[in-house]
Amino acid sequence: MFKKINGILIFSIIMAFFMAGNLSAQNAQELRFGSRVQGNLSEGAELWYSIRHTTDSFVVVETFGELDTYLEVYDSSREFIAENDDGGDDYNARIEMFIRAGITYFFKLRGYDDYESGPYAIMASLLPLPQPTELRFGNQVQGNLRAGESQWYSVRSDESAFVIVETFGNTDTYMEVYDVQYNLLMEDDDSGSGYNARIELHAEPTQTYLFRVRGYSSSETGAYRIMASYEPVLPDTELNTERSRAVTLRLGEAFPVFIRTQNESRWYRYEVTRESANFFVQTRGNIDTLLYLYDSSGNLIAEDDDSGEGSNALINERLNAGTYFIEVKTYSGVAGRCTLHAETR
Repeated sequence: MFKKINGILIFSIIMAFFMAGNLSAQNAQELRFGSRVQGNLSEGAELWYSIRHTTDSFVVVETFGELDTYLEVYDSSREFIAENDDGGDDYNARIEMFIRAGITYFFKLRGYDDYESGPYAIMASLLPLPQPTELRFGNQVQGNLRAGESQWYSVRSDESAFVIVETFGNTDTYMEVYDVQYNLLMEDDDSGSGYNARIELHAEPTQTYLFRVRGYSSSETGAYRIMASYEPVLPDTELNTERSRAVTLRLGEAFPVFIRTQNESRWYRYEVTRESANFFVQTRGNIDTLLYLYDSSGNLIAEDDDSGEGSNALINERLNAGTYFIEVKTYSGVAGRCTLHAETR
């Protein structure tokens, strides 16, 4: 009898903890736009807030005070969306995002470390929907960021292409790219020169993409320049995503390689006509590439990650006469472009 009661008690305690964790989001305090809410954070505590609006909107949720705060945001199905540590003033958290009409979003507030405790304030604010400036390919546009400000640009390509948007100057810029439904596609901090942002995106024909530029921190200010350029995706490079569609390599030429979607491969072939040859193949570009070399039966002969310059791949292999296949991928599985170079020595 005692064991049975003890088991029930243990089960009840476990369920109480489980329900407490679930009810924290369900009992979230609603944030009214434009009104600061004061609070006091205990060590190791997690506090929940919610927002909801009647129209599609951009919003900012941010904390104020001397605490080192951390924010996470979830949708109405409790699916994680985003998080932030120090996007606000000093050590305060700040999340700027697009919300759909009639959907409730939940924000979990905690200290960056478990020992953080003390008073804070949190507030949600509405932002107007952006009116983006159109970027014309090849033309630089001047911009000037004020503290906490974002500036928006739009890009549209009439053909399938890799679009490159980058900033120039001494301002530490951060860039995000969205589709017209404001779904975040990519983001970047310092892939350009110095502290400039740079994004390469595979653009579908006639689709518009929205680029948001802000300072890396909310206090960042200063002038910058922004420019969009593009490189068309040639028809013969659209098909070689399988070994059976491999493109024949010509020695000494720079072959464009376009990785358009996650985990995509590009395939090439080369025929060694001599009795043997020292085959040398490498990628060149700004993406982290992987190279694989196969024989005519599909057996892997060699592979490489970073033996080339920067994050480029390089394979140098002695091959007998025959047909060989080269597979190009990206290390992180993301889209990007590079060139492929082959020669025999």
